Amino acid sequence: MRTLGTDQFTLHPLVPEASTRRFYRVESNLGQSRMAIHAPPSTENNEQFVALAQVFRQHQVPVPQIHARNMRRGFFLVDDFGSLEFLEVYENPTLRGSAMGLALDALVAIQRTQDAHVPPYTRQRLLDELNIFEEWCCDKMLGQSAKPLGIIAEPLTTEIDRHPKVTVHRDYHSRNLLLDGERLGIVDFQDALIGSSVYDLASLMYDCYFEHAHDEIENWIDQFRLLAERSGLPCIQPREAFVRAMEVTAIQRMLKAVGIFCRLWFTQQKQTHLPYVLPVLSRVIKIAHRNELSEFSSWLDSQVRPKLRASLERLKL
Repeated sequence: MRTLGTDQFTLHPLVPEASTRRFYRVESNLGQSRMAIHAPPSTENNEQFVALAQVFRQHQVPVPQIHARNMRRGFFLVDDFGSLEFLEVYENPTLRGSAMGLALDALVAIQRTQDAHVPPYTRQRLLDELNIFEEWCCDKMLGQSAKPLGIIAEPLTTEIDRHPKVTVHRDYHSRNLLLDGERLGIVDFQDALIGSSVYDLASLMYDCYFEHAHDEIENWIDQFRLLAERSGLPCIQPREAFVRAMEVTAIQRMLKAVGIFCRLWFTQQKQTHLPYVLPVLSRVIKIAHRNELSEFSSWLDSQVRPKLRASLERLKL
């Protein structure tokens, strides 16, 4: 109440996401709006959230300012960037291009951030994330072997680990990017790591919740490469190698996402992300096929996708 300057306000709960955090829009009688967050200290790294909020703001990355906090109980009061997610913006062709421009500019600021608070994105972690797909999609959901994944896991993660290293948001997609008028807001940044220079671009171009047109992706790749080169950031050369690096990284990321979406169902009975499982897997199949992973792509197409479709139909999704 001291931070808001009034004891008259209303709380509006937002739809829960994949984490254990809960969000509430706080609207006061003074016309002020803030976001209240409950992040249980037992499951969330709140110290890192506070540290990275400060680090990113110091580097002109548009993350919310923390106005009040209770670390022991896991409560935070932060800036409210509004409710217009990029997922909705993407549906409007007149807004999509300018919004993506803001996202690419901010991505440059993220990549230029250098601070000891940002730990490394190790190859072992990349492997562990692929194991999420194996455990929760192949094993738990389908009850089948993931041997073809095991064959490509080592070379795939080794290739990603060799990319130039920058600060990586790790969830740079349409649900964590907000448009407040002409201002961009970035949330869910607390898991940032030092990793592949194309990781966040892969997240942005191959969004798990929205499929961009190929021509638009090509244009945005060129736009980002120009920004990166002008800013002195590492930019894989030639362009063909850059695109391959981004697409290989997208394969790892999207397989992880499919595994997480399945895990949410098994561990929390959340169906919210299951409708995205088949579209994301279909994109992995296409990208893998054109990146010399045709056997893996064929396995996903012939063995995994039909079984997943049947499993989801049994859940009436």
